[in-house]
Order: sequence, then structure tokens, then C-alpha cells
Amino acid sequence: MTGGAILHGDPRFSVHDEHSPGALGYAAEVFAAIAGAESYAVRSYVAGAPSPRACDEGERELASLLRDLQLRDEVLPALVVRSRTGGAMFLVFGRHGGPVAVIRLDVDGARGFRPAQIAETRRFLDEHGAAITHWIVDGAAPQWQRSSAPVMFVIDEHLRPVLAEESGADDSPLHALYRPRNGHAPPLLADTLAQLIAELETSPRGAAVSRALPFAFVRLARLAGGAAPFFLVSVEPARRRATVLRAMTRYGLSRREGQVLGEVLRGASSTEIGESLSISGSTATFHLKQLLRKTSSRNRTELTARVLGWEGA
Repeated sequence: MTGGAILHGDPRFSVHDEHSPGALGYAAEVFAAIAGAESYAVRSYVAGAPSPRACDEGERELASLLRDLQLRDEVLPALVVRSRTGGAMFLVFGRHGGPVAVIRLDVDGARGFRPAQIAETRRFLDEHGAAITHWIVDGAAPQWQRSSAPVMFVIDEHLRPVLAEESGADDSPLHALYRPRNGHAPPLLADTLAQLIAELETSPRGAAVSRALPFAFVRLARLAGGAAPFFLVSVEPARRRATVLRAMTRYGLSRREGQVLGEVLRGASSTEIGESLSISGSTATFHLKQLLRKTSSRNRTELTARVLGWEGA
């Protein structure tokens, strides 16, 4: 095996830790349910994808897939369907060069994934890919520190970038997702930016409009002067602490429940939660059950989805 731990699982929704291996496992279970997959496998590479020549036969296909995506300079997250492999769907998150993570979904080779399942999976990826990237990268490389600086750029009324800052060495995968690329606004923000521009047209002169998304806070203001309208965009990536505080307010969580929620979002097991918070495993399980009840969630996967805003509560 090459670097990076591999985890296998099934698409059952479960509170049991072995069915929810951290943020990557949560996302795999959600995507498996959406796509109607019969099984899934996940893998993360902290230092970037390995060379296909350095892999054994079992990993070569995955390494070749990552290499091809990078050679085509495809923006992540990405979805690839390969029917010739027996109905396999690959979801790739992170950034080229790492950290990068892959979810492989499988169905019976005789039927493969139906077009409607692929379309629904792609829609979900387009809407929430940045949020999932945020939590997957956190789990894949917890020692990697994200920059808290917002991403800023200027667009015209047709969403075409006219000015953008250069990427930094400490940019996170989220920053890369939010930056304009090849003369286009970030695909994950295009619909939101169009809505904000429309709102700004009916707002008082000099006003700014904003939108709180599951994965970021977006602010848009019109620049003064000039015949053609130009807009300054500021995107601040979401952070786990802000997510927990928002959930505590929304669901009326106690301080201890907020602490447990933070550990759950980190992918910690009940035992690890107890050790981190200096409480027993049974007490951690009790608080987890309270979290599920207050958020009307059946399991950890639904809890995570609701708190991160992947679905309406």
C-alpha cells in the first residue's frame, strides 16, 4: 500500500463508529445513499496522489485517475463515472498535490449507475462540494493549518473576473475552490453571486449584500465610479468553531453538547470523545443521543449533514 490509510465500508447509516470513519466516512455514507451504491471505499493521501508506477495493481487504477485529473487541470471536487469497471463512481476532493481524498462508489456491474442517480450525485456535489472538502481535508491532514484570510476578487455583471489576487502558499483547498479560474467565477459560487447581484440592484446605493452558505460567508458590494458595474466579492471559508456555535443557537444545545458536537465533526469515536473531554464513554454516548434527539437525526451521518447544512432540518 502507498501512503494514506484506506478505509472500506458499506452504505448503511449507523451510529456505530466502525461505519463512520471520520469526515471522509460521513461523506461516503451520504453519497452512497444518494447514488444508490451497494458499497464504497475511501482513501486519502496527505502528500498528494502517488505515481501509478509506484503502486501495486490494486491501487494503480485510482492513482491513474488522480493523475489524469491533474493533467487535465480539472477543478476539484470532481466526479468520474467508469462503467467499464463494473459500475464505479469516483468522487475526488482536496487539491492537486495534496491533501486529496477519493470516495469510490460501486453498484452491480450488470446495471451500473442510472443517469438519474449520477445527476443527483452531481447536483449534490456541485452544491456542497466545498463544505465536504473542508471537513475531509481537516480529517485527512489535521496538522495542516488553514489560512483564515478571506478570498477577494472583482467581477462584472456577467460574473466575469476582472481582478483577482494571486494564490498564496498557505492557501487551503477551500481557497482554491473560491478563486476565479480561466476567466470564470468559481463554479460553486456562480448561482449565489448572480442572486446577490440581483439583490444589490434593489438595494440603496453604497449598500452591500451577503449570504451565509453551509461552507462560507459571501459578501458582495458594488465598486464606486465607472459606467459599467463592477462588484467586489469577499468569501470567508467556514470554520468548525463557527459551525458549532451556530448549531448551539439553532438547536438549543448545552455547552457540553456543543463540545461533544465539535468532537463528532472531527470524526472522533465515543471513546475518543470521552478521552478528549475527560468524561466516560457512556457519558459521551448519552450526550450524543441528546444531540441526535435535539437535531431530529437518526444517526451521526444525519447529524453531520444537518449541522453542516447539507440538508434541511
